[in-house]
Amino acid sequence: MIFVIIATAWHRNHFLKDRSLVSVYHQKNIAPTLVKILIVDDNDRMNQEYSPAYFSIKQIVSQLREMLNLTEAAFQTYVIKNTRTQHHSGTGAWNTGLHFITTFPHWESSYVAILDDDDEYLPDYLSTCFKYSQKTEKNIYAAVFGRLIWKTEETEVVHELTRDLLTPQNFFIGNPGVQGSNMFIKTTVLLNIGGFDETFPNTTDRELMIRLLDNIERHNQVSNPKYLLKVIEKPLVIHHNHSGKRVNTDILLKRVGLDLFYQKYRARFSEQDLLKSLERAKRLFQYEYQSRK
Repeated sequence: MIFVIIATAWHRNHFLKDRSLVSVYHQKNIAPTLVKILIVDDNDRMNQEYSPAYFSIKQIVSQLREMLNLTEAAFQTYVIKNTRTQHHSGTGAWNTGLHFITTFPHWESSYVAILDDDDEYLPDYLSTCFKYSQKTEKNIYAAVFGRLIWKTEETEVVHELTRDLLTPQNFFIGNPGVQGSNMFIKTTVLLNIGGFDETFPNTTDRELMIRLLDNIERHNQVSNPKYLLKVIEKPLVIHHNHSGKRVNTDILLKRVGLDLFYQKYRARFSEQDLLKSLERAKRLFQYEYQSRK
């Protein structure tokens, strides 16, 4: 079973209708009954269960399903409220969806696919990831990653992600090509590392990947079956690097996230890696590091 978690905020329901949700409904070569979609509403206060935004999302789901003639069992879709940290880079909403998964029968064998509400899957994304999620003769795939197309209003660039790039060191320095939208992770593994760190207002993908890679290394030192990682070396997800409101476009908040990131992981950086990381942060986000000893 695959659970797709879409956290949505800022009343961006048009993205659900025209981009993220519809791209899940258009997945090919996968049994629609294997896929369940959790849309986590992070628009309003958690006690406003029946807010206009919530009803609007439910309406979009109904309209799309009717338009595409989906049966009740195909791509079952649930709209739930974020009951954890709100309006904080989606971390609370993703964790709300992650814990909701544990209410389903046989969830332990499932995988979680994250999708930002302004991104989209290419039609063979889930089927390709699912193929590699099946247990091998001796091992289990803990996570599968497809390559991202970074799309702006003017350009499209494919991030040439490879398995060799998935190391903590590379995530200390920057991001070799993993965003929420190309994460396909075994549910039990994601729960074991505590899901997303809800103290972070951004830099969440890098932070989670470091903990994921650490967990896999520790597991493989002492346990069987071993955990494997797979990178599918073809574009499978479109990440829209648009000029609208996004987590990384708030420079002041981005600096807060980077402060937290360096506080949490500074002790593990080599001096060379720290220099590379800070050069990148300054170039992209005008960030100036203040050492705290």
